[in-house]
Amino acid sequence: MKEDQENIYTTDAPEVIAPELPSNTPELPARTELQGDRSSRPGTRYRFRFSPLTRVVLFAGLALCLAAIGLTTWQFADFLRTGNLANTLEWLKFVLLYCVSGALAVIIVAMLVRSEYILTNRELTLAFGFIRSKYPLSSIASVHLFKGANKLAVYFEDAKSKYMVIVIRDSLYEAFIKDLTSRNERIAFSFSTAEEEDEYKKKKK
Repeated sequence: MKEDQENIYTTDAPEVIAPELPSNTPELPARTELQGDRSSRPGTRYRFRFSPLTRVVLFAGLALCLAAIGLTTWQFADFLRTGNLANTLEWLKFVLLYCVSGALAVIIVAMLVRSEYILTNRELTLAFGFIRSKYPLSSIASVHLFKGANKLAVYFEDAKSKYMVIVIRDSLYEAFIKDLTSRNERIAFSFSTAEEEDEYKKKKK
């Protein structure tokens, strides 16, 4: 990354700096008070956007887990009626089947329900189910909106090639950019048009 006239650019994005963002931003996400953030300004949650294919895979996985639990329950009931209750291996088998199916179901539900970006005055957190990755706002150099590719990327200062694509609804891009840059004025904002992105790709080849 390089700095030119108090603007921060990234080597992976066309060097176009936006003068400002539109003042009217529809569909603003709800602000909630977050534990651990003592600042007066509340944190903001932005739902992670899964692709249609990913959603199908997750729901199919959840359906298989529920089916496995149902089948295990039917087999367990049959074992209680006619099986050898002193057989330790049979008991261990049912316990294992319940634990694996239940754990996978809980993980999938957590991914569907608790996948989001949490933005506070201190850090940007990516919560993906039970997994959380935290990025201090002080480590973020810039945010770039690729209008042609319809993608939003955050670039970090510690490495030129290190960046993170923000996967949220398109209608929330402007709200996220405003929210992020207002919490840390050192974070620069830039955007590129489809024509500029095509020209950049041609030069890179």
